[in-house]
Amino acid sequence: MNRKPLNLVDDGGAPIALGLLLGQGGEGAVWDIPSKPDLVAKVYHEPLLPERAMKIRAMAGMDGAGLKTLTAWPVGLLEQHDVGPVGLLLPKVSGAKDIHELYSPKSRRVEFQQADWRFLIRAAGNTSRAFAAVHQAGCVIGDVNHGGILVAPNATVRLIDCDSFQVAANGRQYLCEVGVDNFTPPELQSRSFKGIVRTENHDNFGLAVVIFLLTFMGRHPFAGRYSGQGDMAISKAIEEIRFPYGAHRSQALMTPPPGMPSLSIVGPEIAALFERAFARSSIGTGRPTAKEWIAGLEHLEKNQTRCTANRVHWHHKATNCPWCAMEGTTGVPLFSLALESSTSLGTFSMTAFWAMVDSLQQPGPVPIIAANPKMPSAQARKVRHRNRLGYLGAAVVGVMCLVGAILTGNPEVLFSAVGVVIIVTLMRGGKGVEDIDQRYKATKAQWQAANTDWERKAGNGAFNDKKAAIANLRQQWEGLPSRKANLLEVLKKNQPRLQLERYLDTFKISAAKIESIGSGRTQTLESYGVETALDATRANLQNVPGFGPKTQQKLIAWRTSIEACFRFDPTKGVDPRDIQKIDTDIRAAARDLEDRLNRSLAELRQVKAQIMGAREHLRAHVERVHDELMQADADYKAIH
Repeated sequence: MNRKPLNLVDDGGAPIALGLLLGQGGEGAVWDIPSKPDLVAKVYHEPLLPERAMKIRAMAGMDGAGLKTLTAWPVGLLEQHDVGPVGLLLPKVSGAKDIHELYSPKSRRVEFQQADWRFLIRAAGNTSRAFAAVHQAGCVIGDVNHGGILVAPNATVRLIDCDSFQVAANGRQYLCEVGVDNFTPPELQSRSFKGIVRTENHDNFGLAVVIFLLTFMGRHPFAGRYSGQGDMAISKAIEEIRFPYGAHRSQALMTPPPGMPSLSIVGPEIAALFERAFARSSIGTGRPTAKEWIAGLEHLEKNQTRCTANRVHWHHKATNCPWCAMEGTTGVPLFSLALESSTSLGTFSMTAFWAMVDSLQQPGPVPIIAANPKMPSAQARKVRHRNRLGYLGAAVVGVMCLVGAILTGNPEVLFSAVGVVIIVTLMRGGKGVEDIDQRYKATKAQWQAANTDWERKAGNGAFNDKKAAIANLRQQWEGLPSRKANLLEVLKKNQPRLQLERYLDTFKISAAKIESIGSGRTQTLESYGVETALDATRANLQNVPGFGPKTQQKLIAWRTSIEACFRFDPTKGVDPRDIQKIDTDIRAAARDLEDRLNRSLAELRQVKAQIMGAREHLRAHVERVHDELMQADADYKAIH
């Protein structure tokens, strides 16, 4: 555990007492400051070098527009008596999460349940505003990475780790000598950052990467399939400027990952900014600035429309919904079901709810992939013709050998039948037969895989399973009154025990006079949840350190003496508090089931949309594979 530093003071000499440890890493630890709830203290493991201390002092004196609201800008140095500068004071950022939690679909569905594509665009715009504020102050971020950007539930953004920024102050340049490959521009790839003066143009590359990650579901702009020789790591693709979504992707020998939409989904303005940001010419001419991204993203957000098939999907009004196609291909939901606006029914009505369930008709049987009969290909006909000539030639030679043996009376002539085998081997299809056989096996395997995937994604199985699960939840919900009645009946039967437990719970150990159990030991007992006679059981006491068998027995004897005085009173009836607890539990169970029913209805809609999307977007591929199988089958049968 990190040891709490003592004797700390701020720049003005005021004492700084640290509170809770909030986090730590390889460089240092961050602590809460009880007396300054809006600030935190970052204390390094080693005292600051004079230049680092000068940099932080210079940053604390800067007052650029937006720095205080869009970044966790250093407030001042933190010093320790007899040591010197050991850290810095920073604004406290609460409730925000790493931007990776937002752009990754899986974590977004958990951490940002109200985030749709409009939210992602807004967060991208706010990230651009934070970059613009840093640049306007004459600073450069340098080490752009997702760990340095925090996003709040309202899509506002704060940049952190600002003490690593490149800063120019008082005639000096304080450099940023670290970086992350996947956010580093091509001109700095494979180079040491030592002594390199970073520029806004370098930052603008990292900003474009962050915006792409946000708008394209966490996919990196330089991740794709490379058709050349060898592997293509993201950092290498950046260095060689192989942007798989751009207009020049064919020259780059790159294509986007399967299922990814085209660059056009962000509209022509943002698409053009991405093209510029990742172009070779922009190394010299300049990439889009943060202010350009702000304007483009504001325009994109204003030009959104809601998908008619899936209400949690928003997309550019000039394109078809890319998320239906993506979900239909991958089978992975991209946004949280909490966005489903129709899940709240107010006072829950099962009749109204079930009407909505029934209104969702089954998608119907999986569309049949039509079998289009094929004629043998020219290659197969040619192989078949050669086979027939081979068999005819073999027959002729065989007859000639037999006649020769009879006329000459020489049985050795029969051995010339070997010539028949040679002729068959030479005149049959040879490699042509082998090629057709291999093609048939390969296309058959491809069809089996494609058909399995088609049946799974385009079939009714997932829809039927989800509807059956909803029916099960309905049964549980409708069974709640019976469940409540059963609990009340059990409650009546357990009245003697419940009255005894309430009686025992009124006798506090702290108020009792038990030999060898004073205030110190009572506090120990309370720390382990043993406060009254009800808690004084052998099972509970065995977990309390310092309480051996003898002391335990004293407590149990005390409890037994209290029990001996208890008398059950049947006239009291069921305690209202017990009834209230059952009511509360049943209401909680009802709310839980209603929430699960509503979520399941949203999931049922989503499953149906995914099935219909799969049928629309996968059918052409499945038909093509089936067509190839039919041709391979016709060729195979033609030569066998």
